[in-house]
Amino acid sequence: MQLVRRFGGQARRALSASVLVATAVVAGACSSDNSGAGPVLPGNPAPNPQITRAAFLADVNVRTGEVKIRAPQLTGTQNGLGAVRGDSIDASLRGIDLSMVGGDVVQLTTSNFVASAVGAFQPGKVRVTFDINITNKLSGVQLVGPTVFPAPPAGTTGPILFPFDIAVAVTSGGTATGGQGNDVIVTLPSYGLVAPSTDWNGAPHNFFNDASCSTPNNGGGGVNNGSDCFRWEEFAGPIFPGSTTGASNVGFDLDPTVGQFTARLIVAADLQNSGPAPTGTVAGTVSSPQLGALNGVTVTATSGITSLPGTTAGAGAYSIGSVPTGPASVAITGGLPAGCTNPGAQNTTVTNGGTATINFTVICPVPTGSVAGTLTFSGFTPTAGAVTAIQISATPTGGSATPAVNPSAAGAYSIANVPVAVGTGSVTLGNLPAGCTNPGAGSYSGLTNGGSVTVNFTVPCVAPPSLYQYTGTAVDNGATVTISFAIDMSTRDDPAIPGADDISAIQGSFTYNSARLSAPSCGNVAGSGLTNGTFNTSTAGTIGFLNFTTTGIKTGVQGVLTCTFTDAGAGALTTATTLTVAASDNGTDLLPNIQYNEVP
Repeated sequence: MQLVRRFGGQARRALSASVLVATAVVAGACSSDNSGAGPVLPGNPAPNPQITRAAFLADVNVRTGEVKIRAPQLTGTQNGLGAVRGDSIDASLRGIDLSMVGGDVVQLTTSNFVASAVGAFQPGKVRVTFDINITNKLSGVQLVGPTVFPAPPAGTTGPILFPFDIAVAVTSGGTATGGQGNDVIVTLPSYGLVAPSTDWNGAPHNFFNDASCSTPNNGGGGVNNGSDCFRWEEFAGPIFPGSTTGASNVGFDLDPTVGQFTARLIVAADLQNSGPAPTGTVAGTVSSPQLGALNGVTVTATSGITSLPGTTAGAGAYSIGSVPTGPASVAITGGLPAGCTNPGAQNTTVTNGGTATINFTVICPVPTGSVAGTLTFSGFTPTAGAVTAIQISATPTGGSATPAVNPSAAGAYSIANVPVAVGTGSVTLGNLPAGCTNPGAGSYSGLTNGGSVTVNFTVPCVAPPSLYQYTGTAVDNGATVTISFAIDMSTRDDPAIPGADDISAIQGSFTYNSARLSAPSCGNVAGSGLTNGTFNTSTAGTIGFLNFTTTGIKTGVQGVLTCTFTDAGAGALTTATTLTVAASDNGTDLLPNIQYNEVP
Protein backbone atom coordinates (compact mmCIF):
# COMPACT_ATOMS: atom_id res chain seq x y z
CA MET A 1 0.00 0.00 0.00
CA GLN A 2 1.46 3.34 -0.92
CA LEU A 3 1.36 6.17 1.56
CA VAL A 4 0.27 9.66 0.75
CA ARG A 5 3.21 11.97 1.33
CA ARG A 6 3.21 13.87 4.64
CA PHE A 7 3.07 17.44 3.48
CA GLY A 8 5.81 19.74 4.78
CA GLY A 9 8.96 18.83 6.71
CA GLN A 10 9.60 17.59 10.18
CA ALA A 11 8.99 19.84 13.16
CA ARG A 12 12.02 21.95 13.91
CA ARG A 13 11.24 22.00 17.63
CA ALA A 14 8.98 20.30 20.14
CA LEU A 15 5.47 21.68 20.51
CA SER A 16 3.23 21.85 23.57
CA ALA A 17 -0.54 22.28 23.75
CA SER A 18 0.00 25.81 25.01
CA VAL A 19 1.87 26.66 21.82
CA LEU A 20 -0.82 25.01 19.70
CA VAL A 21 -3.56 27.04 21.30
CA ALA A 22 -1.83 30.11 20.03
CA THR A 23 -1.30 28.69 16.55
CA ALA A 24 -3.37 27.19 13.80
CA VAL A 25 -4.32 23.52 13.71
CA VAL A 26 -5.38 21.77 10.59
CA ALA A 27 -6.81 18.32 10.30
CA GLY A 28 -5.27 15.48 8.50
CA ALA A 29 -1.74 14.27 8.15
CA CYS A 30 -1.30 12.65 4.74
CA SER A 31 1.56 10.47 3.62
CA SER A 32 2.64 8.96 0.31
CA ASP A 33 5.56 8.36 -1.95
CA ASN A 34 5.49 9.58 -5.50
CA SER A 35 4.92 6.17 -7.11
CA GLY A 36 1.19 6.69 -7.53
CA ALA A 37 -1.53 9.25 -7.67
CA GLY A 38 -2.49 10.81 -4.36
CA PRO A 39 -6.02 10.81 -2.94
CA VAL A 40 -8.64 13.38 -3.84
CA LEU A 41 -8.68 15.54 -0.71
CA PRO A 42 -10.97 18.34 0.46
CA GLY A 43 -9.84 21.91 -0.11
CA ASN A 44 -8.08 24.20 2.32
CA PRO A 45 -10.04 25.76 5.20
CA ALA A 46 -10.31 29.36 6.20
CA PRO A 47 -7.37 30.30 8.44
CA ASN A 48 -7.91 29.81 12.16
CA PRO A 49 -5.25 29.78 14.86
CA GLN A 50 -7.13 27.78 17.52
CA ILE A 51 -6.56 24.06 18.08
CA THR A 52 -9.91 23.84 19.80
CA ARG A 53 -11.55 24.72 16.53
CA ALA A 54 -10.13 21.53 15.04
CA ALA A 55 -12.04 19.41 17.58
CA PHE A 56 -15.42 17.78 17.25
CA LEU A 57 -17.82 19.10 19.88
CA ALA A 58 -19.84 16.53 21.82
CA ASP A 59 -22.68 18.42 23.53
CA VAL A 60 -23.88 16.18 26.37
CA ASN A 61 -27.19 16.88 28.11
CA VAL A 62 -27.14 14.73 31.24
CA ARG A 63 -30.74 15.50 32.17
CA THR A 64 -32.27 14.55 28.81
CA GLY A 65 -29.78 11.84 27.88
CA GLU A 66 -28.89 13.45 24.55
CA VAL A 67 -25.48 13.63 22.90
CA LYS A 68 -25.12 15.85 19.83
CA ILE A 69 -21.95 15.98 17.74
CA ARG A 70 -20.87 19.16 15.97
CA ALA A 71 -18.14 19.02 13.34
CA PRO A 72 -14.97 21.12 13.74
CA GLN A 73 -14.88 24.61 12.34
CA LEU A 74 -11.58 23.69 10.70
CA THR A 75 -11.83 20.96 8.10
CA GLY A 76 -9.41 18.24 7.34
CA THR A 77 -6.43 16.95 5.36
CA GLN A 78 -4.38 20.13 5.06
CA ASN A 79 -0.75 20.68 4.03
CA GLY A 80 0.45 21.19 7.58
CA LEU A 81 0.80 24.59 9.21
CA GLY A 82 2.69 25.89 6.22
CA ALA A 83 -0.61 26.12 4.34
CA VAL A 84 -2.08 28.44 6.95
CA ARG A 85 -1.15 32.05 6.99
CA GLY A 86 -1.57 34.36 9.98
CA ASP A 87 0.48 36.97 11.81
CA SER A 88 0.42 34.89 15.02
CA ILE A 89 2.16 31.90 13.42
CA ASP A 90 5.82 31.52 14.22
CA ALA A 91 7.73 30.98 10.97
CA SER A 92 9.62 28.14 12.63
CA LEU A 93 6.38 26.19 13.00
CA ARG A 94 5.38 26.23 9.36
CA GLY A 95 5.66 22.97 7.44
CA ILE A 96 4.82 20.70 10.36
CA ASP A 97 3.07 17.43 9.54
CA LEU A 98 -0.31 16.91 11.31
CA SER A 99 -2.42 13.81 11.93
CA MET A 100 -5.76 15.38 12.84
CA VAL A 101 -8.85 15.02 10.65
CA GLY A 102 -12.00 17.12 10.53
CA GLY A 103 -15.67 16.91 9.63
CA ASP A 104 -15.08 16.62 5.88
CA VAL A 105 -13.05 13.44 6.50
CA VAL A 106 -14.99 11.64 9.22
CA GLN A 107 -18.41 11.65 10.82
CA LEU A 108 -18.92 10.80 14.51
CA THR A 109 -22.19 9.25 15.65
CA THR A 110 -23.29 8.36 19.19
CA SER A 111 -25.80 5.99 20.79
CA ASN A 112 -26.67 4.14 24.02
CA PHE A 113 -26.42 7.01 26.51
CA VAL A 114 -26.38 5.81 30.15
CA ALA A 115 -26.15 7.87 33.36
CA SER A 116 -25.31 6.04 36.59
CA ALA A 117 -26.50 6.69 40.11
CA VAL A 118 -24.37 9.00 42.23
CA GLY A 119 -21.36 7.11 43.62
CA ALA A 120 -21.86 3.99 41.52
CA PHE A 121 -18.29 4.25 40.16
CA GLN A 122 -16.62 7.19 41.92
CA PRO A 123 -17.59 8.62 45.32
CA GLY A 124 -19.93 11.57 44.89
CA LYS A 125 -19.79 11.33 41.08
CA VAL A 126 -22.20 10.46 38.27
CA ARG A 127 -20.77 8.48 35.38
CA VAL A 128 -22.23 9.03 31.93
CA THR A 129 -21.26 6.71 29.07
CA PHE A 130 -22.19 6.47 25.41
CA ASP A 131 -21.02 4.69 22.27
CA ILE A 132 -19.14 6.40 19.43
CA ASN A 133 -18.74 5.22 15.83
CA ILE A 134 -16.41 6.78 13.23
CA THR A 135 -17.40 6.86 9.56
CA ASN A 136 -14.84 7.51 6.80
CA LYS A 137 -16.44 10.04 4.43
CA LEU A 138 -13.66 9.98 1.84
CA SER A 139 -13.55 8.13 -1.46
CA GLY A 140 -10.43 6.18 -2.38
CA VAL A 141 -8.74 7.04 0.92
CA GLN A 142 -8.63 4.90 4.06
CA LEU A 143 -7.82 6.03 7.60
CA VAL A 144 -4.98 4.46 9.57
CA GLY A 145 -3.26 5.26 12.86
CA PRO A 146 -1.51 8.62 13.21
CA THR A 147 2.26 8.66 12.66
CA VAL A 148 3.27 12.23 13.45
CA PHE A 149 1.60 15.00 15.38
CA PRO A 150 -0.14 14.46 17.80
CA ALA A 151 2.10 11.56 18.71
CA PRO A 152 0.19 8.25 19.01
CA PRO A 153 0.54 5.93 22.01
CA ALA A 154 3.11 3.19 21.53
CA GLY A 155 1.78 0.01 19.95
CA THR A 156 -1.34 1.53 18.41
CA THR A 157 -2.10 1.03 14.74
CA GLY A 158 -5.61 2.45 14.33
CA PRO A 159 -7.13 5.94 14.41
CA ILE A 160 -7.23 7.56 17.84
CA LEU A 161 -9.97 9.60 19.56
CA PHE A 162 -9.25 11.60 22.72
CA PRO A 163 -11.02 14.35 24.72
CA PHE A 164 -8.87 17.47 24.35
CA ASP A 165 -10.95 19.74 26.56
CA ILE A 166 -14.22 19.79 28.55
CA ALA A 167 -16.41 22.83 29.18
CA VAL A 168 -19.33 22.78 31.64
CA ALA A 169 -22.44 24.80 30.78
CA VAL A 170 -22.82 26.83 33.99
CA THR A 171 -26.33 28.10 34.68
CA SER A 172 -27.84 29.71 37.74
CA GLY A 173 -31.24 28.04 37.51
CA GLY A 174 -34.52 29.76 38.24
CA THR A 175 -38.13 29.88 37.12
CA ALA A 176 -39.97 31.44 34.22
CA THR A 177 -43.53 31.61 32.92
CA GLY A 178 -44.39 30.07 29.59
CA GLY A 179 -46.80 27.82 27.73
CA GLN A 180 -50.29 29.32 28.03
CA GLY A 181 -48.97 32.04 30.34
CA ASN A 182 -49.66 30.13 33.53
CA ASP A 183 -47.02 27.36 33.25
CA VAL A 184 -44.09 27.61 35.64
CA ILE A 185 -40.85 26.43 34.02
CA VAL A 186 -38.11 25.45 36.47
CA THR A 187 -34.50 25.51 35.26
CA LEU A 188 -32.05 23.60 37.45
CA PRO A 189 -28.66 25.19 38.17
CA SER A 190 -25.64 23.58 36.50
CA TYR A 191 -22.05 23.75 37.70
CA GLY A 192 -19.22 21.43 38.74
CA LEU A 193 -16.36 19.36 37.36
CA VAL A 194 -16.16 16.78 34.56
CA ALA A 195 -13.30 14.39 33.79
CA PRO A 196 -12.94 11.45 31.37
CA SER A 197 -13.63 8.11 33.01
CA THR A 198 -11.74 4.87 32.64
CA ASP A 199 -14.23 3.92 29.93
CA TRP A 200 -11.68 5.57 27.66
CA ASN A 201 -9.53 2.46 27.38
CA GLY A 202 -6.16 4.19 26.94
CA ALA A 203 -4.33 5.47 30.02
CA PRO A 204 -3.29 9.17 29.97
CA HIS A 205 -0.85 9.71 27.12
CA ASN A 206 1.43 12.61 26.21
CA PHE A 207 0.02 13.64 22.81
CA PHE A 208 1.72 17.04 22.68
CA ASN A 209 5.35 16.39 23.67
CA ASP A 210 5.25 17.11 27.43
CA ALA A 211 7.85 15.50 29.65
CA SER A 212 5.53 13.09 31.46
CA CYS A 213 1.97 12.25 32.42
CA SER A 214 2.53 12.06 36.17
CA THR A 215 0.06 14.91 36.83
CA PRO A 216 -2.57 14.67 34.07
CA ASN A 217 -5.06 17.40 33.23
CA ASN A 218 -8.84 17.14 32.80
CA GLY A 219 -8.30 14.89 29.83
CA GLY A 220 -6.46 12.45 32.03
CA GLY A 221 -9.00 12.44 34.81
CA GLY A 222 -7.28 14.92 37.20
CA VAL A 223 -7.12 18.68 37.60
CA ASN A 224 -6.08 20.95 34.77
CA ASN A 225 -2.43 21.69 35.42
CA GLY A 226 -1.29 22.41 31.88
CA SER A 227 -0.25 18.84 31.05
CA ASP A 228 -0.89 17.58 27.52
CA CYS A 229 -1.82 14.04 28.64
CA PHE A 230 -5.24 12.64 27.81
CA ARG A 231 -7.13 9.37 28.03
CA TRP A 232 -7.87 7.95 24.56
CA GLU A 233 -9.70 5.32 22.55
CA GLU A 234 -8.27 3.38 19.62
CA PHE A 235 -10.48 2.30 16.69
CA ALA A 236 -9.60 -0.70 14.57
CA GLY A 237 -7.97 0.38 11.34
CA PRO A 238 -7.89 0.82 8.55
CA ILE A 239 -11.26 2.53 8.27
CA PHE A 240 -12.09 1.91 4.63
CA PRO A 241 -13.72 4.52 2.38
CA GLY A 242 -17.39 4.86 3.26
CA SER A 243 -17.12 2.34 6.09
CA THR A 244 -18.09 2.75 9.73
CA THR A 245 -16.22 1.36 12.71
CA GLY A 246 -17.76 -0.71 15.44
CA ALA A 247 -18.98 1.17 18.50
CA SER A 248 -16.54 2.13 21.26
CA ASN A 249 -17.86 3.02 24.68
CA VAL A 250 -16.49 6.19 26.31
CA GLY A 251 -17.46 7.99 29.49
CA PHE A 252 -17.07 10.89 31.89
CA ASP A 253 -17.23 11.23 35.68
CA LEU A 254 -18.98 14.42 36.77
CA ASP A 255 -20.44 16.19 39.73
CA PRO A 256 -24.20 15.60 40.18
CA THR A 257 -24.71 19.36 39.70
CA VAL A 258 -23.54 19.22 36.08
CA GLY A 259 -26.51 19.31 33.74
CA GLN A 260 -24.74 19.93 30.43
CA PHE A 261 -21.16 19.88 29.23
CA THR A 262 -19.24 19.95 25.96
CA ALA A 263 -16.30 17.65 25.28
CA ARG A 264 -13.90 18.65 22.51
CA LEU A 265 -12.85 15.45 20.77
CA ILE A 266 -9.76 15.14 18.57
CA VAL A 267 -9.66 12.47 15.84
CA ALA A 268 -6.04 11.59 15.03
CA ALA A 269 -5.37 9.54 11.88
CA ASP A 270 -3.26 9.37 8.74
CA LEU A 271 -4.67 8.97 5.26
CA GLN A 272 -3.67 6.26 2.82
CA ASN A 273 -4.51 5.59 -0.75
CA SER A 274 -6.75 2.56 -1.03
CA GLY A 275 -8.18 0.48 -3.80
CA PRO A 276 -11.92 0.04 -4.25
CA ALA A 277 -13.74 0.31 -0.95
CA PRO A 278 -14.50 -3.12 0.58
CA THR A 279 -18.22 -3.82 0.38
CA GLY A 280 -20.68 -6.56 1.03
CA THR A 281 -24.32 -7.36 0.37
CA VAL A 282 -27.48 -7.09 2.45
CA ALA A 283 -30.26 -9.43 1.34
CA GLY A 284 -33.42 -10.97 2.68
CA THR A 285 -37.18 -11.15 2.33
CA VAL A 286 -40.20 -9.07 3.33
CA SER A 287 -43.35 -11.03 4.12
CA SER A 288 -46.59 -10.76 6.04
CA PRO A 289 -48.41 -13.53 7.92
CA GLN A 290 -51.61 -12.01 6.56
CA LEU A 291 -50.61 -11.20 2.96
CA GLY A 292 -47.69 -13.52 2.25
CA ALA A 293 -44.67 -12.29 0.28
CA LEU A 294 -44.66 -8.51 -0.24
CA ASN A 295 -43.30 -7.35 -3.58
CA GLY A 296 -42.47 -3.77 -4.53
CA VAL A 297 -41.33 -2.84 -1.01
CA THR A 298 -38.30 -0.54 -0.71
CA VAL A 299 -35.61 -1.65 1.74
CA THR A 300 -32.71 0.70 2.50
CA ALA A 301 -29.34 -0.27 3.97
CA THR A 302 -27.51 2.58 5.71
CA SER A 303 -23.83 2.17 6.53
CA GLY A 304 -22.19 5.32 7.84
CA ILE A 305 -23.00 8.12 5.42
CA THR A 306 -24.07 5.75 2.65
CA SER A 307 -27.71 4.76 2.12
CA LEU A 308 -28.52 2.24 -0.61
CA PRO A 309 -32.05 1.13 -1.55
CA GLY A 310 -33.34 -2.17 -2.89
CA THR A 311 -36.79 -3.37 -3.95
CA THR A 312 -38.46 -6.68 -3.22
CA ALA A 313 -39.44 -8.75 -6.24
CA GLY A 314 -40.51 -12.39 -6.59
CA ALA A 315 -41.29 -14.09 -3.26
CA GLY A 316 -40.65 -10.78 -1.48
CA ALA A 317 -36.87 -11.06 -1.91
CA TYR A 318 -34.43 -8.14 -2.12
CA SER A 319 -30.65 -7.79 -2.47
CA ILE A 320 -28.58 -4.65 -1.95
CA GLY A 321 -24.98 -4.76 -3.17
CA SER A 322 -21.98 -2.45 -2.67
CA VAL A 323 -22.83 -1.74 0.98
CA PRO A 324 -19.75 -0.40 2.83
CA THR A 325 -18.38 -2.79 5.41
CA GLY A 326 -19.06 -2.25 9.07
CA PRO A 327 -22.21 -1.67 11.12
CA ALA A 328 -25.32 -1.08 9.02
CA SER A 329 -28.94 -0.29 9.69
CA VAL A 330 -31.53 -1.90 7.41
CA ALA A 331 -35.09 -0.57 7.27
CA ILE A 332 -38.23 -0.66 5.15
CA THR A 333 -38.56 2.83 3.67
CA GLY A 334 -41.52 2.57 1.33
CA GLY A 335 -43.98 0.48 -0.64
CA LEU A 336 -45.83 -1.24 2.21
CA PRO A 337 -49.51 -1.98 1.52
CA ALA A 338 -52.01 0.34 3.18
CA GLY A 339 -52.58 -0.37 6.84
CA CYS A 340 -49.44 -2.47 7.31
CA THR A 341 -47.16 -1.63 10.26
CA ASN A 342 -43.50 -0.94 9.56
CA PRO A 343 -41.52 -3.28 11.86
CA GLY A 344 -38.65 -0.77 12.20
CA ALA A 345 -34.94 -0.95 11.46
CA GLN A 346 -32.65 -3.89 12.14
CA ASN A 347 -28.91 -3.70 12.74
CA THR A 348 -26.29 -5.91 11.14
CA THR A 349 -22.59 -5.97 10.29
CA VAL A 350 -21.49 -6.06 6.66
CA THR A 351 -18.28 -7.94 5.88
CA ASN A 352 -16.08 -7.64 2.82
CA GLY A 353 -17.58 -9.85 0.11
CA GLY A 354 -20.11 -11.33 2.53
CA THR A 355 -23.89 -11.30 2.62
CA ALA A 356 -25.78 -10.17 5.70
CA THR A 357 -29.29 -11.61 5.79
CA ILE A 358 -32.05 -9.41 7.19
CA ASN A 359 -35.65 -10.64 6.90
CA PHE A 360 -38.68 -8.52 7.79
CA THR A 361 -42.04 -9.73 9.07
CA VAL A 362 -44.75 -7.13 8.51
CA ILE A 363 -48.08 -7.19 10.33
CA CYS A 364 -50.91 -6.14 8.00
CA PRO A 365 -54.70 -5.97 8.28
CA VAL A 366 -56.35 -9.21 7.20
CA PRO A 367 -57.91 -8.58 3.76
CA THR A 368 -61.58 -9.49 3.83
CA GLY A 369 -64.56 -9.64 1.53
CA SER A 370 -68.09 -10.96 1.78
CA VAL A 371 -70.01 -14.03 0.62
CA ALA A 372 -73.73 -13.71 -0.05
CA GLY A 373 -76.54 -15.67 -1.67
CA THR A 374 -80.06 -17.06 -1.41
CA LEU A 375 -81.55 -20.32 -0.17
CA THR A 376 -84.44 -21.69 -2.21
CA PHE A 377 -86.45 -24.80 -1.29
CA SER A 378 -87.73 -27.51 -3.58
CA GLY A 379 -90.59 -29.88 -2.78
CA PHE A 380 -91.69 -28.08 0.38
CA THR A 381 -91.06 -24.67 1.88
CA PRO A 382 -90.44 -24.68 5.64
CA THR A 383 -92.02 -22.13 7.92
CA ALA A 384 -90.34 -18.72 8.22
CA GLY A 385 -89.15 -19.57 11.73
CA ALA A 386 -87.52 -22.76 10.52
CA VAL A 387 -85.77 -20.92 7.69
CA THR A 388 -84.35 -18.17 9.90
CA ALA A 389 -82.95 -20.82 12.27
CA ILE A 390 -80.65 -22.21 9.55
CA GLN A 391 -76.93 -21.53 10.19
CA ILE A 392 -74.56 -20.58 7.34
CA SER A 393 -70.77 -20.17 7.57
CA ALA A 394 -67.85 -19.63 5.16
CA THR A 395 -64.44 -21.31 5.39
CA PRO A 396 -61.55 -19.78 3.37
CA THR A 397 -59.18 -22.33 1.86
CA GLY A 398 -56.60 -23.14 4.51
CA GLY A 399 -58.43 -21.08 7.13
CA SER A 400 -61.09 -21.41 9.80
CA ALA A 401 -64.85 -21.12 9.50
CA THR A 402 -66.45 -17.74 10.08
CA PRO A 403 -69.12 -17.30 12.76
CA ALA A 404 -72.45 -18.62 11.48
CA VAL A 405 -75.16 -16.26 10.25
CA ASN A 406 -78.91 -16.83 9.79
CA PRO A 407 -80.79 -16.10 6.58
CA SER A 408 -83.86 -13.95 6.34
CA ALA A 409 -87.32 -15.55 6.15
CA ALA A 410 -86.98 -15.24 2.37
CA GLY A 411 -83.69 -17.20 2.46
CA ALA A 412 -81.27 -14.33 1.71
CA TYR A 413 -77.94 -14.33 3.60
CA SER A 414 -74.67 -12.37 3.70
CA ILE A 415 -71.44 -13.23 5.55
CA ALA A 416 -69.18 -10.22 6.16
CA ASN A 417 -65.46 -10.09 7.04
CA VAL A 418 -64.56 -13.33 5.29
CA PRO A 419 -60.72 -13.55 5.11
CA VAL A 420 -59.60 -13.46 1.50
CA ALA A 421 -56.67 -15.88 2.02
CA VAL A 422 -56.05 -17.34 -1.45
CA GLY A 423 -59.43 -16.09 -2.72
CA THR A 424 -61.25 -19.43 -2.56
CA GLY A 425 -63.27 -21.29 0.02
CA SER A 426 -66.54 -23.05 0.83
CA VAL A 427 -69.95 -22.25 2.34
CA THR A 428 -71.81 -24.77 4.49
CA LEU A 429 -75.37 -25.03 5.86
CA GLY A 430 -76.40 -26.30 9.27
CA ASN A 431 -79.50 -26.70 11.46
CA LEU A 432 -81.77 -27.39 8.49
CA PRO A 433 -85.51 -27.87 9.14
CA ALA A 434 -86.88 -31.37 9.60
CA GLY A 435 -87.53 -33.01 6.27
CA CYS A 436 -84.84 -30.97 4.44
CA THR A 437 -81.72 -32.56 2.96
CA ASN A 438 -78.38 -30.75 3.20
CA PRO A 439 -77.19 -30.09 -0.38
CA GLY A 440 -73.54 -30.09 0.74
CA ALA A 441 -70.92 -27.32 0.74
CA GLY A 442 -70.96 -24.67 -1.93
CA SER A 443 -67.62 -23.38 -3.21
CA TYR A 444 -66.54 -19.85 -4.07
CA SER A 445 -63.56 -18.31 -5.84
CA GLY A 446 -62.38 -14.86 -6.83
CA LEU A 447 -62.86 -13.27 -3.41
CA THR A 448 -60.80 -10.05 -3.16
CA ASN A 449 -60.23 -7.46 -0.47
CA GLY A 450 -63.46 -5.47 -0.20
CA GLY A 451 -65.14 -7.64 -2.86
CA SER A 452 -68.04 -10.07 -2.75
CA VAL A 453 -68.90 -13.42 -4.30
CA THR A 454 -72.29 -15.12 -4.61
CA VAL A 455 -73.09 -18.68 -3.56
CA ASN A 456 -76.72 -19.81 -3.90
CA PHE A 457 -78.27 -23.04 -2.59
CA THR A 458 -81.28 -25.14 -3.54
CA VAL A 459 -82.42 -27.21 -0.55
CA PRO A 460 -84.71 -30.20 -1.21
CA CYS A 461 -87.38 -30.67 1.46
CA VAL A 462 -90.39 -32.92 2.03
CA ALA A 463 -93.40 -31.92 4.10
CA PRO A 464 -93.21 -33.26 7.63
CA PRO A 465 -96.04 -35.56 8.70
CA SER A 466 -99.01 -33.75 10.18
CA LEU A 467 -99.68 -34.06 13.91
CA TYR A 468 -102.70 -34.07 16.17
CA GLN A 469 -102.91 -30.65 17.82
CA TYR A 470 -103.36 -30.84 21.61
CA THR A 471 -104.17 -27.31 22.77
CA GLY A 472 -104.74 -25.63 26.11
CA THR A 473 -106.67 -22.36 26.60
CA ALA A 474 -107.19 -20.12 29.61
CA VAL A 475 -110.05 -17.71 30.25
CA ASP A 476 -109.65 -15.14 33.03
CA ASN A 477 -113.07 -14.48 34.55
CA GLY A 478 -111.79 -12.07 37.21
CA ALA A 479 -112.25 -13.99 40.43
CA THR A 480 -111.83 -17.29 38.64
CA VAL A 481 -109.79 -18.73 35.74
CA THR A 482 -110.98 -21.55 33.50
CA ILE A 483 -108.39 -23.75 31.77
CA SER A 484 -109.53 -26.22 29.11
CA PHE A 485 -107.74 -28.80 26.92
CA ALA A 486 -108.85 -30.28 23.60
CA ILE A 487 -107.34 -32.44 20.84
CA ASP A 488 -108.00 -31.99 17.11
CA MET A 489 -108.08 -35.36 15.34
CA SER A 490 -108.59 -33.84 11.89
CA THR A 491 -105.01 -32.50 11.47
CA ARG A 492 -103.54 -35.91 10.68
CA ASP A 493 -104.59 -38.91 8.63
CA ASP A 494 -102.94 -41.98 10.10
CA PRO A 495 -103.05 -44.89 7.65
CA ALA A 496 -103.28 -47.29 10.59
CA ILE A 497 -106.70 -45.88 11.49
CA PRO A 498 -109.57 -46.76 9.10
CA GLY A 499 -111.55 -43.77 7.99
CA ALA A 500 -111.31 -40.50 9.88
CA ASP A 501 -108.87 -40.53 12.77
CA ASP A 502 -110.54 -40.77 16.16
CA ILE A 503 -109.67 -40.82 19.87
CA SER A 504 -111.33 -43.13 22.37
CA ALA A 505 -109.13 -42.74 25.48
CA ILE A 506 -106.64 -40.26 26.91
CA GLN A 507 -104.75 -40.10 30.22
CA GLY A 508 -102.15 -37.76 31.70
CA SER A 509 -101.60 -34.72 33.89
CA PHE A 510 -100.79 -31.04 33.66
CA THR A 511 -99.15 -28.57 36.01
CA TYR A 512 -100.29 -25.04 36.79
CA ASN A 513 -99.13 -22.03 38.82
CA SER A 514 -100.40 -22.81 42.32
CA ALA A 515 -99.25 -19.40 43.57
CA ARG A 516 -102.01 -17.85 41.48
CA LEU A 517 -104.55 -20.65 41.03
CA SER A 518 -106.17 -22.76 43.74
CA ALA A 519 -109.26 -24.86 44.59
CA PRO A 520 -109.62 -26.44 41.15
CA SER A 521 -112.86 -28.02 40.05
CA CYS A 522 -112.63 -30.15 36.89
CA GLY A 523 -115.15 -31.90 34.64
CA ASN A 524 -115.99 -33.04 31.12
CA VAL A 525 -116.16 -30.57 28.25
CA ALA A 526 -119.62 -29.95 26.94
CA GLY A 527 -120.18 -31.41 23.46
CA SER A 528 -117.19 -33.73 23.62
CA GLY A 529 -117.46 -37.46 23.01
CA LEU A 530 -115.03 -37.99 25.91
CA THR A 531 -117.62 -38.04 28.69
CA ASN A 532 -116.17 -40.42 31.27
CA GLY A 533 -113.67 -38.17 32.94
CA THR A 534 -111.93 -38.85 36.23
CA PHE A 535 -109.93 -35.96 37.74
CA ASN A 536 -107.45 -35.86 40.64
CA THR A 537 -107.07 -32.38 42.17
CA SER A 538 -105.60 -33.34 45.53
CA THR A 539 -102.05 -32.15 44.78
CA ALA A 540 -101.67 -28.38 44.54
CA GLY A 541 -100.12 -27.41 41.20
CA THR A 542 -100.91 -30.70 39.43
CA ILE A 543 -104.11 -32.21 38.04
CA GLY A 544 -104.26 -35.81 36.88
CA PHE A 545 -106.96 -36.92 34.48
CA LEU A 546 -108.41 -39.89 32.60
CA ASN A 547 -111.20 -39.66 30.04
CA PHE A 548 -112.69 -42.03 27.47
CA THR A 549 -115.77 -42.62 25.38
CA THR A 550 -118.25 -45.47 25.34
CA THR A 551 -120.67 -44.03 22.84
CA GLY A 552 -118.89 -44.60 19.55
CA ILE A 553 -116.00 -43.28 17.51
CA LYS A 554 -115.11 -39.63 18.14
CA THR A 555 -113.37 -37.58 15.38
CA GLY A 556 -112.59 -33.89 14.83
CA VAL A 557 -112.04 -31.66 17.87
CA GLN A 558 -112.66 -33.41 21.15
CA GLY A 559 -112.59 -31.76 24.57
CA VAL A 560 -110.41 -33.54 27.12
CA LEU A 561 -111.25 -31.66 30.36
CA THR A 562 -112.01 -28.23 31.78
CA CYS A 563 -111.02 -26.87 35.24
CA THR A 564 -112.08 -23.75 37.09
CA PHE A 565 -109.70 -22.19 39.68
CA THR A 566 -109.91 -19.47 42.27
CA ASP A 567 -107.75 -16.64 40.92
CA ALA A 568 -105.27 -14.85 43.24
CA GLY A 569 -104.69 -12.32 40.49
CA ALA A 570 -100.87 -12.44 40.22
CA GLY A 571 -98.53 -14.81 38.39
CA ALA A 572 -98.38 -16.55 35.02
CA LEU A 573 -101.07 -18.83 33.65
CA THR A 574 -98.67 -21.41 32.26
CA THR A 575 -99.29 -25.13 31.90
CA ALA A 576 -97.18 -28.17 31.03
CA THR A 577 -98.94 -31.38 29.96
CA THR A 578 -97.67 -34.95 30.08
CA LEU A 579 -99.81 -37.59 28.31
CA THR A 580 -99.30 -41.25 29.11
CA VAL A 581 -102.17 -42.71 27.07
CA ALA A 582 -103.81 -41.59 23.84
CA ALA A 583 -105.45 -44.26 21.70
CA SER A 584 -107.94 -44.59 18.86
CA ASP A 585 -110.89 -46.93 18.92
CA ASN A 586 -108.92 -49.59 17.01
CA GLY A 587 -106.08 -49.33 19.52
CA THR A 588 -103.60 -47.24 17.46
CA ASP A 589 -101.19 -45.37 19.75
CA LEU A 590 -101.61 -41.67 19.10
CA LEU A 591 -98.88 -40.39 21.46
CA PRO A 592 -95.97 -40.18 18.92
CA ASN A 593 -98.02 -37.92 16.66
CA ILE A 594 -99.34 -35.34 19.12
CA GLN A 595 -98.10 -31.73 19.10
CA TYR A 596 -98.54 -29.91 22.42
CA ASN A 597 -99.74 -26.33 22.46
CA GLU A 598 -99.76 -25.27 26.12
CA VAL A 599 -101.37 -22.31 27.78
CA PRO A 600 -98.73 -19.61 27.18
